[in-house]
Amino acid sequence: MADNPIRAHFKAQIGADVAISPPGFSEWLQFKMIEVEDDSIIVEVVVRPEMCNPAGTLHGGIHSAILDEVIGMTVAAMGNDTHFVSLNMTTDYLRAARAGEVIRATSQVIRKGRTAIHLIGQLTNAESKELSRATQNMVSVGKPMKM
Repeated sequence: MADNPIRAHFKAQIGADVAISPPGFSEWLQFKMIEVEDDSIIVEVVVRPEMCNPAGTLHGGIHSAILDEVIGMTVAAMGNDTHFVSLNMTTDYLRAARAGEVIRATSQVIRKGRTAIHLIGQLTNAESKELSRATQNMVSVGKPMKM
């Protein structure tokens, strides 16, 4: 699959903090790009205190948000003709992460159709233990993708 401008942008950031434009929630997460493939992306995130719940562990909503973002980045980097959005997402929380830990988010396309893409995502810690996993369906909104 030939590189498209979005995938090329992500590949150029391997080893660096991901520059998202326009800045917003993705920028707040402060991803470090690790790997960009045709059907998957891997990023790392440092768990910061403001990402944690009162018990001092990574908030479940942040688990899901990280997974949603890396899955969305994967779909954007696929070179689709139209813009895709989340239809649904299910997240399973398996282990805790604490402030200061570096966690890794991985996405993988399972099935791609013309109007729907099914993906999985996974968060792991430095010991490669699974923290959470998600399944998500993304659907085309029919609006042309701007590159």
